[in-house]
Amino acid sequence: MGNPPWIAFRYMEPLYQNFLKRQITEDYKLLTGRGELITHLEVAALFLVRTADLYLKKGGTIAFVLPRSLFSADQHDGLRKRTFKFAENTIQTLYWHEIWDCENVSPLFNVPACVVIAAKKELPRPSRSTPVEKDVKVIAGQILSGKLERKNASLSEAEAAIIVEDVEFSVHTRGKRSFWSSKKEAYVQGGSFYQAKFAQGATIVPRSFWFVQVRPSPLGFDPDLPPLETSDRAREEAKDAYKSVFFKDTVESRFLYATLLSTDLLPFGHFDYRLVVLPIESAEDHYKLIEAAEAHKRGFLHLAHWLERVEIEWAKRRSAKAERITALGWLDYRRKLTVQNPQANYRVIYNTSGTFLTAAVVKNEPIKFDINGQTVKTYGFLADYVTYCLETPSLNEAYYLSAILNAPIVDAKIKPMQARGLWGPRHICKKVLELAIPQFHKDNKAHLRLTELGKECTNKVEKWLTSGPGNVKSIGRLRSMVRQMLSQELAEIDELTKKILG
Repeated sequence: MGNPPWIAFRYMEPLYQNFLKRQITEDYKLLTGRGELITHLEVAALFLVRTADLYLKKGGTIAFVLPRSLFSADQHDGLRKRTFKFAENTIQTLYWHEIWDCENVSPLFNVPACVVIAAKKELPRPSRSTPVEKDVKVIAGQILSGKLERKNASLSEAEAAIIVEDVEFSVHTRGKRSFWSSKKEAYVQGGSFYQAKFAQGATIVPRSFWFVQVRPSPLGFDPDLPPLETSDRAREEAKDAYKSVFFKDTVESRFLYATLLSTDLLPFGHFDYRLVVLPIESAEDHYKLIEAAEAHKRGFLHLAHWLERVEIEWAKRRSAKAERITALGWLDYRRKLTVQNPQANYRVIYNTSGTFLTAAVVKNEPIKFDINGQTVKTYGFLADYVTYCLETPSLNEAYYLSAILNAPIVDAKIKPMQARGLWGPRHICKKVLELAIPQFHKDNKAHLRLTELGKECTNKVEKWLTSGPGNVKSIGRLRSMVRQMLSQELAEIDELTKKILG
């Protein structure tokens, strides 16, 4: 029995990561295919299988206290499905014997926990004459819940406070994703028609470089060359390495754009846009990046000076993993910035992470900022990496998708797939697109009704924002207020969505 160290791969020392990566991907095959997931992998998962491989005798039992992320996080798919291999004792493996879900026990740890109990047994032999042990599809389990009087409570105190529910867990799949659940039915789907059409926004970070505010002046300013400075919020929320970064200069207004963060989103609406400086220009259906040298050559001297300062600060402060990439390269990482379409009529965006899924429609219309009676115009909307975005020429399709994505049943269906953090479920990403959300069809009555409801809800939220939501600051509370206001519409959206998803 043990409580192995809980730490994600990305927090390990760079040199030690090389050893761990080989163990994870080659020796034990805990992760194959999606290499980007390794940064999130819990090293305790490797600790479990390696300990069993090296020290557990045949027929022995191992029990580890582990983060509950093993239940649903994509990076632990290989562990749940038992596709890993032992590196030393290659004719044996682990079979899950029992799982305890400890999420609803408090106080316990800073993140939700679980207990995994497994037995070490020989792999099935392919011989016809030898009985083959079938893989166990159902795993005995317990769901523990209750409030302890104190941390490190005694066994007798815990027994008096904790309720134990005996259940059976099994691996469920939705598209390419898997999770452990105590629900009886397995859920297998091919995913949504929109799975490949939603994309994560651009890495507009470090925020201190790109998020700005216009510095007002009693004498006014030139709207084509506004005085800018790093936004207050960007400085407040900056990582330690960028806390002291503060830019203050003028930049040509043609390089000003707007974006939204996940905390700006409400069901069917959003708060004010954020102003950002971006060294790009439209090139038909995509954007083109402008580096400092080109900006200088073309006469954009203020942008050139801004970018030169950006690269100097980046070189001083970037992390070891980013030492081979420029600040502009990071800004356009995997072309998530320049691939966005300036001509897109409408966008549907939803939050990358959070307890609840929240979606809104963004129209391609002029976005202006009022600064003490003067107006600063932006040159388009760009999605940030904290949101996922779909571009569409159809307003009806946009309203249809916003209605479905805000449906309570959709949020409920992705809950088992979400990893749990200190404050509850998180990491939505593309999990919602594993649901069978069908393509919008204008001749489908249910689809058209969802479009109408999406439009009604959007208009209602827009009016509510105009009148002012009061002094409430909590984004969670504000979202709850919107859902309460739209309770009647959401009830109908829910029923239609249930029928569509099947």
